[in-house]
Amino acid sequence: MPLPIGQRLHAKQLQITLHVIKKIGEGTQGEVYLVDGPQGYQTVKWYKPEQATPDQRDAIAYLVRTGPPYGAAGKRFIWPLDLVTAEGSKQFGYLMTRIDTQRFAELGEVWAHLKPVPGIAALCEVSYQLANSYRALHLSGHCYRDISAGNLMFDPKTGDVLICDNDNVGVNRQSHCQVWGTLEYMPPELIREESDPSTETDLHALAVLLFYLWVWHHPFHGEMEYRYHCWDIPAKKQVYGISPVFVFDPDNPANRLPRDPDYAIARNRWELCPPALKAMFTRAFTEGLENPNRRVTEGEWQNLFLSLRDRLVPCPRCRAENVTAERQSYFSCWHCKSPIPPPPFLEIRRPGGNSSLALTPGVSLRSLHITPGAGPD
Repeated sequence: MPLPIGQRLHAKQLQITLHVIKKIGEGTQGEVYLVDGPQGYQTVKWYKPEQATPDQRDAIAYLVRTGPPYGAAGKRFIWPLDLVTAEGSKQFGYLMTRIDTQRFAELGEVWAHLKPVPGIAALCEVSYQLANSYRALHLSGHCYRDISAGNLMFDPKTGDVLICDNDNVGVNRQSHCQVWGTLEYMPPELIREESDPSTETDLHALAVLLFYLWVWHHPFHGEMEYRYHCWDIPAKKQVYGISPVFVFDPDNPANRLPRDPDYAIARNRWELCPPALKAMFTRAFTEGLENPNRRVTEGEWQNLFLSLRDRLVPCPRCRAENVTAERQSYFSCWHCKSPIPPPPFLEIRRPGGNSSLALTPGVSLRSLHITPGAGPD
């Protein structure tokens, strides 16, 4: 049953009482409420009766006990803080910190122009932080099992990331989960029920999410999807799991983008992607599609987006962000087509691998340039 306004809730470990202020959201598993307590306003996810199972209760207790991954990567997870119950109810939920929805945006809000469209620098930061946090989660022996745009919020200006709905996190290939993922992010072997959720299936979902961020489109939404008159579950399973083909597959034209104005944004944004990013997406959705061992790892995504950010050059005329390469001659701005002179580069040599930083006005040398493994600063 939904929680009434003023309902008293009890946080088990913290031994505090919370009061329901209002309902602020709803999903497949439960409802989200704003609550007030000794630590001010926080939020509670309250499970629906069919989702409030003993297994889910044990899963939340485990996550509260273990806590998020260490360091900056772990702080991006809106992790369960405590198990929450109500007197006389078999349902339960969990407590979490409140998100500043004025600052942080969902991808759908950006598409609808309700929040600012992030520039290339911010996109690189969002992408780096996502890869960095999921890498930390996987290194801790866990898998997320439901990576999707619905569980991501980010600051469009700075690229800072928050990862929500962490109640389905579990021990890789061991713990039971009620959720196997969101269909459009699930790899073929999961849709065909040939595998359980794992870090390998997370890698496919991460690649799909990154593609959405950069191209504003699904990597398999081409002619195959276009021809379906009824976009139901069987159709989705066919396109995503039974016979998926990347829309920009260089060797297989079966699922190219239709010549329809609705697909123009995806085509244009793909053309603006740097060549190294195109190559990584192509590998993720061709070689990595059926072979989990060939999927792009979080570390590879991290290195790519750090490299792209370090090679950003503003156009002298319109200030649009452009990605350049070392030893590149004059090139044209993607936005206004004005010529851009190549900047000097600082070569940074370190044990973790050399990198190059474009020396443009306002650029900063960051700790991650000098110390391998350092987080963003």
